[in-house]
Amino acid sequence: MSCDLTDPAILEGYQAIVSGTPTNWLILGYHDTRDKISLYSKGTGGLEELRANLTEEVLYGFVRIEDKFALLAYVSEQVSGLRRARALVHGKAVGALFKNTTVQINSSNLSELSDEKVRSRLGLVEGPPTPDPSGSPVMPSSPSPVPVAAPRPMTPVSPTPQASINSIHNAIHSPQSVPSEASSPVRVASPAPGATTPRTERQLEIEAAERKMREEMERQKLAETVKRQKETQEREAREQEVFAHKQALELERKRKEESNRIAREAMKKQLFEMEKLRGSGLSGYITIQSSGSPFWRRRFYVMQGQSICLYRDEFDRRSAFSELRLGGRVVNIEDASLECLIPNSFRVDLYTGESHYFFSDDAKDKELAIAGFMKCNESA
Repeated sequence: MSCDLTDPAILEGYQAIVSGTPTNWLILGYHDTRDKISLYSKGTGGLEELRANLTEEVLYGFVRIEDKFALLAYVSEQVSGLRRARALVHGKAVGALFKNTTVQINSSNLSELSDEKVRSRLGLVEGPPTPDPSGSPVMPSSPSPVPVAAPRPMTPVSPTPQASINSIHNAIHSPQSVPSEASSPVRVASPAPGATTPRTERQLEIEAAERKMREEMERQKLAETVKRQKETQEREAREQEVFAHKQALELERKRKEESNRIAREAMKKQLFEMEKLRGSGLSGYITIQSSGSPFWRRRFYVMQGQSICLYRDEFDRRSAFSELRLGGRVVNIEDASLECLIPNSFRVDLYTGESHYFFSDDAKDKELAIAGFMKCNESA
Protein backbone atom coordinates (compact mmCIF):
# COMPACT_ATOMS: atom_id res chain seq x y z
CA MET A 1 0.00 0.00 0.00
CA SER A 2 2.94 2.38 -0.55
CA CYS A 3 2.20 5.66 -2.30
CA ASP A 4 3.98 7.87 -4.85
CA LEU A 5 4.72 11.41 -3.50
CA THR A 6 7.26 12.43 -6.18
CA ASP A 7 5.16 15.24 -7.68
CA PRO A 8 7.50 18.29 -7.37
CA ALA A 9 4.50 20.60 -6.97
CA ILE A 10 3.80 18.98 -3.56
CA LEU A 11 7.12 20.06 -2.04
CA GLU A 12 6.90 23.49 -3.70
CA GLY A 13 3.48 24.08 -2.14
CA TYR A 14 4.63 22.76 1.24
CA GLN A 15 7.73 25.03 1.27
CA ALA A 16 5.58 28.04 0.31
CA ILE A 17 3.31 27.44 3.31
CA VAL A 18 5.99 26.81 5.96
CA SER A 19 8.20 29.70 4.73
CA GLY A 20 5.49 32.28 5.49
CA THR A 21 4.44 33.29 1.94
CA PRO A 22 0.81 34.37 1.32
CA THR A 23 0.04 30.77 0.30
CA ASN A 24 -1.31 29.10 3.47
CA TRP A 25 -3.08 25.90 2.31
CA LEU A 26 -2.94 23.07 -0.19
CA ILE A 27 -4.91 19.92 -1.04
CA LEU A 28 -3.48 16.60 -2.31
CA GLY A 29 -5.42 13.85 -4.04
CA TYR A 30 -5.21 10.81 -6.35
CA HIS A 31 -6.68 12.11 -9.65
CA ASP A 32 -8.38 8.72 -10.23
CA THR A 33 -5.10 6.81 -9.68
CA ARG A 34 -4.57 4.06 -7.11
CA ASP A 35 -1.38 5.17 -5.33
CA LYS A 36 0.00 8.33 -7.01
CA ILE A 37 -0.69 11.44 -4.92
CA SER A 38 -0.40 14.88 -6.55
CA LEU A 39 -1.27 18.52 -5.87
CA TYR A 40 -4.94 19.39 -6.44
CA SER A 41 -5.03 23.05 -5.43
CA LYS A 42 -3.58 25.68 -3.10
CA GLY A 43 -4.47 29.21 -2.03
CA THR A 44 -4.20 32.08 0.42
CA GLY A 45 -7.70 32.01 1.99
CA GLY A 46 -6.85 29.76 4.94
CA LEU A 47 -8.97 26.96 6.42
CA GLU A 48 -12.30 28.35 5.12
CA GLU A 49 -11.07 28.30 1.50
CA LEU A 50 -9.54 24.84 2.00
CA ARG A 51 -12.89 23.45 3.24
CA ALA A 52 -14.67 24.94 0.22
CA ASN A 53 -12.35 22.96 -2.10
CA LEU A 54 -12.88 19.53 -0.42
CA THR A 55 -14.80 16.97 -2.51
CA GLU A 56 -16.32 13.57 -1.69
CA GLU A 57 -13.17 11.43 -2.04
CA VAL A 58 -9.88 10.74 -0.21
CA LEU A 59 -7.97 14.03 0.18
CA TYR A 60 -5.07 15.34 2.26
CA GLY A 61 -4.96 19.01 3.29
CA PHE A 62 -2.17 21.07 4.84
CA VAL A 63 -2.93 24.51 6.33
CA ARG A 64 -1.04 27.18 8.24
CA ILE A 65 -2.99 28.94 11.04
CA GLU A 66 -0.93 31.64 12.74
CA ASP A 67 2.38 29.85 13.51
CA LYS A 68 0.91 26.30 13.65
CA PHE A 69 0.41 23.69 10.89
CA ALA A 70 -2.39 21.12 10.61
CA LEU A 71 -2.42 18.04 8.34
CA LEU A 72 -5.99 17.01 7.47
CA ALA A 73 -6.84 13.49 6.23
CA TYR A 74 -10.36 13.86 4.77
CA VAL A 75 -12.06 10.58 3.85
CA SER A 76 -15.65 10.96 2.64
CA GLU A 77 -18.26 8.68 4.17
CA GLN A 78 -18.98 7.46 0.61
CA VAL A 79 -15.48 5.92 0.27
CA SER A 80 -15.23 2.11 0.53
CA GLY A 81 -13.58 0.30 3.45
CA LEU A 82 -10.53 -0.76 1.40
CA ARG A 83 -9.81 2.79 0.26
CA ARG A 84 -10.25 3.97 3.86
CA ALA A 85 -7.60 1.48 4.97
CA ARG A 86 -5.28 2.64 2.19
CA ALA A 87 -5.87 6.28 3.15
CA LEU A 88 -4.77 5.54 6.75
CA VAL A 89 -1.43 4.16 5.50
CA HIS A 90 -0.88 6.91 2.92
CA GLY A 91 -1.77 9.60 5.48
CA LYS A 92 1.20 8.46 7.58
CA ALA A 93 3.48 8.82 4.54
CA VAL A 94 2.21 12.36 3.86
CA GLY A 95 2.74 13.22 7.55
CA ALA A 96 6.33 11.95 7.33
CA LEU A 97 6.92 14.23 4.30
CA PHE A 98 5.34 17.31 5.94
CA LYS A 99 7.70 17.44 8.94
CA ASN A 100 6.41 20.80 10.27
CA THR A 101 2.99 19.30 11.07
CA THR A 102 1.76 20.36 14.52
CA VAL A 103 -1.25 18.03 14.60
CA GLN A 104 -2.84 15.48 12.22
CA ILE A 105 -6.65 15.40 12.09
CA ASN A 106 -8.59 12.50 10.52
CA SER A 107 -12.10 13.44 9.43
CA SER A 108 -15.00 12.13 7.37
CA ASN A 109 -17.33 15.13 7.81
CA LEU A 110 -16.79 18.84 7.08
CA SER A 111 -18.32 19.77 10.44
CA GLU A 112 -15.32 18.19 12.12
CA LEU A 113 -13.05 20.72 10.32
CA SER A 114 -14.67 23.91 11.65
CA ASP A 115 -12.42 26.85 12.55
CA GLU A 116 -13.18 26.40 16.25
CA LYS A 117 -12.35 22.67 16.33
CA VAL A 118 -9.15 22.91 14.28
CA ARG A 119 -7.90 25.92 16.26
CA SER A 120 -8.69 24.04 19.48
CA ARG A 121 -6.65 21.03 18.29
CA LEU A 122 -3.78 23.44 17.51
CA GLY A 123 -4.01 25.04 20.96
CA LEU A 124 -5.06 28.41 19.51
CA VAL A 125 -8.34 28.95 21.41
CA GLU A 126 -8.73 32.66 22.00
CA GLY A 127 -9.35 33.93 25.54
CA PRO A 128 -11.73 36.74 26.53
CA PRO A 129 -10.58 40.28 25.75
CA THR A 130 -8.55 41.95 28.50
CA PRO A 131 -10.60 44.78 30.04
CA ASP A 132 -9.15 48.23 30.64
CA PRO A 133 -7.84 48.32 34.27
CA SER A 134 -9.76 51.50 34.97
CA GLY A 135 -13.01 49.97 33.73
CA SER A 136 -13.69 52.82 31.26
CA PRO A 137 -12.02 54.43 28.26
CA VAL A 138 -9.64 57.30 28.93
CA MET A 139 -11.09 60.49 27.50
CA PRO A 140 -9.36 63.85 27.32
CA SER A 141 -10.59 66.40 29.81
CA SER A 142 -11.50 69.90 28.76
CA PRO A 143 -9.60 72.70 30.40
CA SER A 144 -11.52 75.59 31.89
CA PRO A 145 -11.47 78.86 29.98
CA VAL A 146 -8.73 81.29 30.89
CA PRO A 147 -10.13 84.31 32.77
CA VAL A 148 -9.93 87.59 30.92
CA ALA A 149 -7.79 90.25 32.55
CA ALA A 150 -9.54 93.15 30.80
CA PRO A 151 -12.53 93.38 28.47
CA ARG A 152 -11.25 93.18 24.92
CA PRO A 153 -13.18 92.53 21.76
CA MET A 154 -10.89 89.52 21.00
CA THR A 155 -10.10 87.14 23.90
CA PRO A 156 -7.60 84.22 23.45
CA VAL A 157 -9.14 80.75 23.89
CA SER A 158 -7.70 78.07 26.22
CA PRO A 159 -6.23 74.90 24.55
CA THR A 160 -8.90 72.26 23.85
CA PRO A 161 -8.91 68.85 22.09
CA GLN A 162 -8.72 69.10 18.31
CA ALA A 163 -12.34 67.99 17.82
CA SER A 164 -13.70 70.75 20.06
CA ILE A 165 -11.39 73.38 18.48
CA ASN A 166 -12.89 72.73 15.04
CA SER A 167 -16.49 72.89 16.32
CA ILE A 168 -15.79 76.07 18.28
CA HIS A 169 -14.05 77.60 15.27
CA ASN A 170 -17.08 76.86 13.07
CA ALA A 171 -19.46 78.30 15.69
CA ILE A 172 -17.42 81.48 15.96
CA HIS A 173 -17.15 82.04 12.22
CA SER A 174 -20.76 81.18 11.36
CA PRO A 175 -22.92 83.90 9.76
CA GLN A 176 -24.82 84.32 13.04
CA SER A 177 -21.66 85.03 15.07
CA VAL A 178 -20.82 88.45 16.45
CA PRO A 179 -19.53 90.89 13.79
CA SER A 180 -15.78 91.23 13.61
CA GLU A 181 -13.87 94.07 15.15
CA ALA A 182 -13.24 95.64 11.75
CA SER A 183 -16.93 95.76 10.72
CA SER A 184 -18.43 96.72 14.11
CA PRO A 185 -18.69 100.41 14.97
CA VAL A 186 -19.18 99.57 18.65
CA ARG A 187 -16.17 100.14 20.93
CA VAL A 188 -15.83 98.48 24.31
CA ALA A 189 -15.18 100.93 27.10
CA SER A 190 -12.60 100.20 29.78
CA PRO A 191 -14.14 99.09 33.06
CA ALA A 192 -14.16 101.39 36.00
CA PRO A 193 -11.59 100.72 38.73
CA GLY A 194 -12.77 97.95 41.12
CA ALA A 195 -15.66 96.82 38.83
CA THR A 196 -16.19 93.09 37.85
CA THR A 197 -15.10 92.27 34.31
CA PRO A 198 -18.18 91.15 32.31
CA ARG A 199 -17.90 88.06 30.05
CA THR A 200 -18.12 88.73 26.35
CA GLU A 201 -20.53 86.93 24.05
CA ARG A 202 -17.63 85.01 22.52
CA GLN A 203 -16.59 83.65 25.92
CA LEU A 204 -20.13 82.46 26.51
CA GLU A 205 -20.06 80.65 23.16
CA ILE A 206 -16.76 78.95 24.07
CA GLU A 207 -18.10 77.82 27.47
CA ALA A 208 -21.28 76.45 25.86
CA ALA A 209 -19.23 74.53 23.27
CA GLU A 210 -16.98 73.05 25.97
CA ARG A 211 -19.99 72.06 28.07
CA LYS A 212 -21.55 70.36 25.06
CA MET A 213 -18.31 68.48 24.40
CA ARG A 214 -18.15 67.22 28.01
CA GLU A 215 -21.75 66.00 27.82
CA GLU A 216 -21.00 64.13 24.57
CA MET A 217 -17.94 62.51 26.17
CA GLU A 218 -20.08 61.36 29.13
CA ARG A 219 -22.65 59.86 26.74
CA GLN A 220 -19.90 58.00 24.85
CA LYS A 221 -18.43 56.72 28.12
CA LEU A 222 -21.83 55.43 29.28
CA ALA A 223 -22.51 53.79 25.88
CA GLU A 224 -19.11 52.07 25.95
CA THR A 225 -19.74 50.74 29.47
CA VAL A 226 -23.14 49.33 28.45
CA LYS A 227 -21.58 47.75 25.33
CA ARG A 228 -18.85 46.03 27.35
CA GLN A 229 -21.39 44.69 29.85
CA LYS A 230 -23.53 43.29 27.03
CA GLU A 231 -20.52 41.63 25.35
CA THR A 232 -19.47 40.09 28.68
CA GLN A 233 -22.97 38.69 29.25
CA GLU A 234 -23.15 37.25 25.72
CA ARG A 235 -19.69 35.65 26.06
CA GLU A 236 -20.60 34.10 29.42
CA ALA A 237 -23.86 32.76 27.96
CA ARG A 238 -21.96 31.17 25.04
CA GLU A 239 -19.42 29.62 27.40
CA GLN A 240 -22.19 28.16 29.58
CA GLU A 241 -23.91 26.74 26.50
CA VAL A 242 -20.68 25.11 25.27
CA PHE A 243 -19.97 23.71 28.76
CA ALA A 244 -23.50 22.27 29.04
CA HIS A 245 -23.15 20.69 25.59
CA LYS A 246 -19.81 19.10 26.53
CA GLN A 247 -21.29 17.76 29.75
CA ALA A 248 -24.21 16.23 27.85
CA LEU A 249 -21.85 14.58 25.35
CA GLU A 250 -19.67 13.22 28.15
CA LEU A 251 -22.68 11.79 30.00
CA GLU A 252 -23.93 10.18 26.78
CA ARG A 253 -20.46 8.72 26.11
CA LYS A 254 -20.26 7.24 29.63
CA ARG A 255 -23.79 5.85 29.36
CA LYS A 256 -22.95 4.20 26.05
CA GLU A 257 -19.67 2.80 27.39
CA GLU A 258 -21.45 1.35 30.42
CA SER A 259 -24.16 -0.15 28.22
CA ASN A 260 -21.52 -1.72 25.94
CA ARG A 261 -19.60 -3.04 28.95
CA ILE A 262 -22.68 -4.74 30.39
CA ALA A 263 -23.58 -6.23 27.01
CA ARG A 264 -20.02 -7.50 26.46
CA GLU A 265 -19.90 -9.06 29.92
CA ALA A 266 -23.15 -10.89 29.19
CA MET A 267 -21.83 -12.12 25.83
CA LYS A 268 -18.55 -13.18 27.46
CA LYS A 269 -20.47 -15.35 29.94
CA GLN A 270 -22.45 -16.88 27.09
CA LEU A 271 -19.22 -17.70 25.26
CA PHE A 272 -17.81 -19.39 28.38
CA GLU A 273 -20.95 -21.53 28.66
CA MET A 274 -20.91 -22.31 24.94
CA GLU A 275 -17.31 -23.52 25.13
CA LYS A 276 -18.01 -25.67 28.22
CA LEU A 277 -21.11 -27.29 26.75
CA ARG A 278 -20.08 -27.73 23.12
CA GLY A 279 -16.30 -27.75 23.38
CA SER A 280 -16.04 -25.14 20.62
CA GLY A 281 -15.52 -21.40 20.80
CA LEU A 282 -16.56 -18.35 18.83
CA SER A 283 -15.66 -18.23 15.12
CA GLY A 284 -16.24 -16.03 12.11
CA TYR A 285 -14.61 -13.67 9.63
CA ILE A 286 -12.65 -10.58 10.67
CA THR A 287 -10.11 -8.23 9.01
CA ILE A 288 -6.84 -7.66 10.87
CA GLN A 289 -3.90 -5.26 10.62
CA SER A 290 -1.12 -6.79 12.74
CA SER A 291 1.22 -4.63 14.80
CA GLY A 292 3.89 -3.02 12.61
CA SER A 293 2.19 -4.01 9.32
CA PRO A 294 0.51 -1.51 6.96
CA PHE A 295 -1.65 -4.23 5.35
CA TRP A 296 -5.20 -5.34 6.19
CA ARG A 297 -5.94 -9.05 5.75
CA ARG A 298 -9.32 -10.82 5.96
CA ARG A 299 -9.12 -14.04 8.01
CA PHE A 300 -11.40 -16.72 9.45
CA TYR A 301 -10.85 -16.87 13.23
CA VAL A 302 -11.59 -19.47 15.89
CA MET A 303 -11.42 -18.45 19.58
CA GLN A 304 -10.81 -21.23 22.08
CA GLY A 305 -9.17 -21.20 25.49
CA GLN A 306 -6.61 -18.41 25.63
CA SER A 307 -5.81 -18.37 21.91
CA ILE A 308 -7.24 -17.05 18.66
CA CYS A 309 -6.30 -19.07 15.56
CA LEU A 310 -6.45 -17.27 12.20
CA TYR A 311 -7.07 -19.23 8.96
CA ARG A 312 -7.14 -18.15 5.33
CA ASP A 313 -10.79 -19.24 5.12
CA GLU A 314 -13.27 -21.42 7.01
CA PHE A 315 -12.72 -24.44 4.72
CA ASP A 316 -8.95 -24.68 5.23
CA ARG A 317 -8.33 -25.44 8.91
CA ARG A 318 -5.50 -27.95 8.57
CA SER A 319 -2.99 -25.45 9.97
CA ALA A 320 -3.53 -21.96 11.35
CA PHE A 321 -2.06 -19.11 9.32
CA SER A 322 -1.17 -17.41 12.62
CA GLU A 323 -2.12 -17.61 16.29
CA LEU A 324 -2.62 -14.91 18.93
CA ARG A 325 -2.09 -16.01 22.54
CA LEU A 326 -4.00 -13.56 24.72
CA GLY A 327 -4.21 -15.06 28.22
CA GLY A 328 -3.56 -12.12 30.57
CA ARG A 329 -1.69 -10.14 27.87
CA VAL A 330 -4.45 -7.69 26.85
CA VAL A 331 -4.32 -4.34 28.65
CA ASN A 332 -6.93 -2.41 26.64
CA ILE A 333 -9.62 -2.90 23.98
CA GLU A 334 -10.89 0.32 22.46
CA ASP A 335 -13.09 1.49 19.56
CA ALA A 336 -10.95 2.75 16.64
CA SER A 337 -13.56 4.03 14.19
CA LEU A 338 -12.30 7.62 14.37
CA GLU A 339 -8.65 6.59 14.39
CA CYS A 340 -8.92 4.28 11.35
CA LEU A 341 -11.91 5.99 9.69
CA ILE A 342 -13.37 2.48 9.21
CA PRO A 343 -16.78 1.49 10.65
CA ASN A 344 -16.91 -1.35 13.21
CA SER A 345 -13.15 -1.20 13.90
CA PHE A 346 -11.39 -1.63 17.24
CA ARG A 347 -7.85 -1.79 18.66
CA VAL A 348 -6.37 -4.43 20.99
CA ASP A 349 -3.33 -3.27 23.04
CA LEU A 350 -1.00 -5.86 24.58
CA TYR A 351 1.25 -5.37 27.61
CA THR A 352 4.29 -5.78 25.30
CA GLY A 353 3.42 -2.46 23.65
CA GLU A 354 2.04 -4.06 20.46
CA SER A 355 -1.33 -2.95 19.07
CA HIS A 356 -3.47 -4.94 16.60
CA TYR A 357 -6.35 -3.37 14.64
CA PHE A 358 -9.49 -5.27 13.61
CA PHE A 359 -12.77 -4.49 11.87
CA SER A 360 -15.88 -6.67 11.50
CA ASP A 361 -18.57 -6.82 8.84
CA ASP A 362 -21.23 -5.27 11.10
CA ALA A 363 -21.74 -3.88 14.62
CA LYS A 364 -23.05 -7.16 16.06
CA ASP A 365 -20.01 -9.13 14.84
CA LYS A 366 -17.77 -6.43 16.29
CA GLU A 367 -19.35 -6.70 19.76
CA LEU A 368 -19.13 -10.52 19.66
CA ALA A 369 -15.46 -10.35 18.65
CA ILE A 370 -14.63 -7.92 21.49
CA ALA A 371 -16.42 -10.18 23.99
CA GLY A 372 -14.40 -13.11 22.62
CA PHE A 373 -11.14 -11.24 23.11
CA MET A 374 -12.13 -10.46 26.69
CA LYS A 375 -12.97 -14.12 27.31
CA CYS A 376 -9.67 -15.37 25.86
CA ASN A 377 -7.76 -12.87 27.97
CA GLU A 378 -9.42 -14.14 31.18
CA SER A 379 -9.55 -17.89 30.43
CA ALA A 380 -7.77 -20.06 32.96
